[in-house]
Amino acid sequence: MFKFELSQLVIIAISNEWGEVKGRAEYATHENSYFVHYKAGDGRAMSAWFDESDLAAVEDDRHPGCSVYAGRKLPDGAVVEE
Repeated sequence: MFKFELSQLVIIAISNEWGEVKGRAEYATHENSYFVHYKAGDGRAMSAWFDESDLAAVEDDRHPGCSVYAGRKLPDGAVVEE
């Protein structure tokens, strides 16, 4: 069972950088891993694998406990409401 969903935004605990989950893998003898695309502290776009224990979910301050997902282009006529 995975803790994070695809396209979910996560924080990389060691560096406090954040990015989008692009892939994930489960193993028989190791914790789950996630392929995260993120902006490094020096401004470079990076992608790397991280263990589940190295990540935390980004949360919306307006809605505590709710996960945040990467934005996508909405279909014509679609409206987002608060």
